Amino acid sequence: MKRKVSLFVCFTLLLATFLMGCGDQSTGADAQFPNRDGMEDTLIVGTHETKGEFMPAYYSTVYDGYVNSLIFDALLTNNDKGELIPSVAKKWKLSDDKKTYTFNLRDDIKFTDGTPLTAEDVEFTYLTIADPNYDGRYVPNVSDVEGYKEYHEDKNGKVKNISGIKVIDKHTISFTFNEAMVTNVYNCQMPIMPKHYYGFEKGDIPKLKTLMQKPLGSGKYIFVKYAPKQYIEFKANPDYFDGAPKIPKLIMKFTTSETMMQELEKGTIDIQLALPPNPENKEVIDNAKFLSICDFPGNNYGYMGFNLRDPRLSDKNVRKALVYGFDRKAFADLYYKGYAEVCNQPISQVSWAYSKDADKYEYNIDKAKKLLDDAGWKEGSDGVREKDGQKLSFVWDTYTDSKYVETLIPMLKDNWQKIGVKVEPNLMDFNALTDKVYTQRKFDMYNMAWSLVLDPDAYDLFHSDADIPDGNNSVGFRNEENDKLIIEGRKEFDTGKRKKIMKKWANLINDELPYMFLTQNMNWDVYSKRVKNFKTSPFVDWTYIVDKLELAK
Repeated sequence: MKRKVSLFVCFTLLLATFLMGCGDQSTGADAQFPNRDGMEDTLIVGTHETKGEFMPAYYSTVYDGYVNSLIFDALLTNNDKGELIPSVAKKWKLSDDKKTYTFNLRDDIKFTDGTPLTAEDVEFTYLTIADPNYDGRYVPNVSDVEGYKEYHEDKNGKVKNISGIKVIDKHTISFTFNEAMVTNVYNCQMPIMPKHYYGFEKGDIPKLKTLMQKPLGSGKYIFVKYAPKQYIEFKANPDYFDGAPKIPKLIMKFTTSETMMQELEKGTIDIQLALPPNPENKEVIDNAKFLSICDFPGNNYGYMGFNLRDPRLSDKNVRKALVYGFDRKAFADLYYKGYAEVCNQPISQVSWAYSKDADKYEYNIDKAKKLLDDAGWKEGSDGVREKDGQKLSFVWDTYTDSKYVETLIPMLKDNWQKIGVKVEPNLMDFNALTDKVYTQRKFDMYNMAWSLVLDPDAYDLFHSDADIPDGNNSVGFRNEENDKLIIEGRKEFDTGKRKKIMKKWANLINDELPYMFLTQNMNWDVYSKRVKNFKTSPFVDWTYIVDKLELAK
């Protein structure tokens, strides 16, 4: 699930402490990469399997997000400092009342079928996610725009437009929001869908979905083929407005924790994204001599989500006991071996909003037991605590093909058994897990990870409004103070004042624990010396730079 954050003051410290940098980490200056006869003009990128959601209005995983980033463009993008910069919009301005953003679009952008991109396409994209029958997760990108409610609630097709979105001319569009909020500009970043291709009658979402795996955009690459569970093939867009990509062909090849290192060693992939950082993988990379690591503090965190609709988990003290009762540092040290830190809040350490005051919840069996005792949970004859006929016995939904999960399972079961809590893992395909958690919302607990957005705003993750089917607040966290602080943070344009609000919010989440936060790790993108100009960072993933990459001959 794709999100991204802003730069924090300790970024330099983190770099000095952990960062090896993007460059040749191989041993031996004259090392050669494996022969790639017949594929000299193809870049092969190893990544997790996608869900096949190749449409900006509907993608839900970071991997499908990569596909959409390759195929579609947005009004704005960002640089490696997390600052917004022009893309389709060559410039923009904010009104004096801070409620209206006006964007001036470039006039030289075309979709890959030759049709010019205009302001009407931008408007259409937002009408799509405002549709009365829209069932995706991007409603927050449009729900604060003036006139959204009137358009969304009109099921008879009488309301044709959203009053707050005005097409001024072919290359000028404005968005007027109900309230002045610093986060509004980020809602103007939806990848742009061509109206002439995706257009549908209001309410006819099923027709739109027939094009889910037949994407057409204006981006760096053009979709060619999708082989489920195997790969996705692309070709360079020769008419891309920022210059044609230097590599003619691109393949996203689906790898697993079992295959990614083998593929790298054999040279059958050129880049492996998010390789688990550990000494064993580092040794293999060094010995291969033709591989390099681009590493940086991850703009993400791993977590275990608790279903707060479950009366056993709705008690904050039970959640605290579960966190105190799991040795998260031992897990981080065992799996990452020095390349990760324990996480205690939903904000990355590279963010300006990161709170240094958050409780660390260091492993403490005695504290965990006392919290459960005080909450009335007494140990039963089988060693599992019980209360009012219920037991602290949980099913933990998780995903297959993950050494992370394989390491986590025995440690979590053992630690929680010591405090009288039973947990049984239920392993499934990752895509099935996302459906169960976000659509069905039938679970005790689950584990996943978030890749964070540029701004630390958490409205679409933790606000009560996001507690809907297919919304990101899958755990059902509802807290009046939480909602109040999130809205206050969105309305504050002064960064210093906003930082205080965000710190207070982070500490509240740290106390309420809708998640058991697990780890924030270093990110390793591993690439062959065959690939030139590769440099990713916390704010710039590979899709931002893919058009500038070159392949050595």
